[in-house]
Amino acid sequence: MAQPRVYYERDADLTCFNGKTVAVIGFGSQGQAQAMNLRDSGIDVILGLPSSHSRRKARQAGFKAYSTARATAMGDIISFLFPDQKHQEVFETDIAPNLSSGKTLMFAHGLSVHFKLVQPPGSNDVVMIAPHAPGTLMRKRFVEGKGVACFLAVYSDYTGQARSTALAYAKAIGCTRSAVFETTFEDEAIGDIFGEQAALCGGLSELLESAFETLVLGGLSPWNAYLECVQQLDLIAELIKKDGISGMFDRISRAAEYGSYSIKGRIVNDRSRRAMLSILDDIKRGKFVKKMMKDYYGGSSDYHRKKKKQSEHPINQVGVAVRSKILD
Repeated sequence: MAQPRVYYERDADLTCFNGKTVAVIGFGSQGQAQAMNLRDSGIDVILGLPSSHSRRKARQAGFKAYSTARATAMGDIISFLFPDQKHQEVFETDIAPNLSSGKTLMFAHGLSVHFKLVQPPGSNDVVMIAPHAPGTLMRKRFVEGKGVACFLAVYSDYTGQARSTALAYAKAIGCTRSAVFETTFEDEAIGDIFGEQAALCGGLSELLESAFETLVLGGLSPWNAYLECVQQLDLIAELIKKDGISGMFDRISRAAEYGSYSIKGRIVNDRSRRAMLSILDDIKRGKFVKKMMKDYYGGSSDYHRKKKKQSEHPINQVGVAVRSKILD
């Protein structure tokens, strides 16, 4: 099995940021966390934000904040930490006209570059540092002296220093404290989108909803169904992260373990695998991204319809009630 190259603290040098400014574009969960981590690592950070309201919020947090266009002109490393669906319009209107030769474009996800929503000029380094955690968790672990793992990829190495810059950035936000795995923009984009849809977000939520519905139809109370199928999920996830899937099975009851082996092929089978292959094919061919962007530019009606339907599922109302009774 081929293994990716992995980097740690000793492989990165923050001195490559001497005399340079990182312009973080966006101040959401990732933008806030990465900007704070960069600042705490001694990096000169400014923020590029679209509105006076968002700039005021950033200044209250102690940052220098400017329009996206001005921050791009001032920065040496331009970090794309705003929503993927906005990359194309923001790049074309605010970033590209202010992008001089030799600057670094830093992405946290390969989607917009691989699927050509953003087409960088050939005179810039284009790299990716994609943390494997939400911004709030990344910031928490950084403050604790720890870090979260990430992917690193180099799309364009105009200056010959692209990888060094990416590694320094990874170190400055705390990722080299954990592990930095080298990949490509293509593999990260396809793998991330598929993982979200088929397993971690879409697939998992659909599985939980179906299990919840089945128990309720079978006569159990919605509270019991939620507690059995959803509430313990974090415990299983932690066991898998710490000890692997086989290790998780070693640490649960014999009934849970044997039962899991016994139903193999009844939930995930050839039919569901064919569905996964179809999902993967849609992603690889750009069909999903085209559909998402068409909906976004058309007013996001399909997105809002799906979001409303999801929020109305009974599992959400039961979940609120159950969680309100549990003391942390």
